Amino acid sequence: MKDKLKDKEEKFAATTEYRENLKQTIQVLQEQVQITEQFEEDQDLEAMKAKLGGLVKKHEELDEQSHRLSKLLLEM
Repeated sequence: MKDKLKDKEEKFAATTEYRENLKQTIQVLQEQVQITEQFEEDQDLEAMKAKLGGLVKKHEELDEQSHRLSKLLLEM
């Protein structure tokens, strides 16, 4: 009984973390879209690159985390 409860708690924690990861990924992507739209008119590529740099790194980290979590969920 304790094992089943522990499994359910682990699955809940993993799905919660996965859901939060997806929400953060969506937020980062929306910010990237806003930045590119803002600089499309200005054509200031260097300023756009500077603003996108941190977001791209964050997106890559979230993507790696998402893959790890989805693999974990599939194995459960």
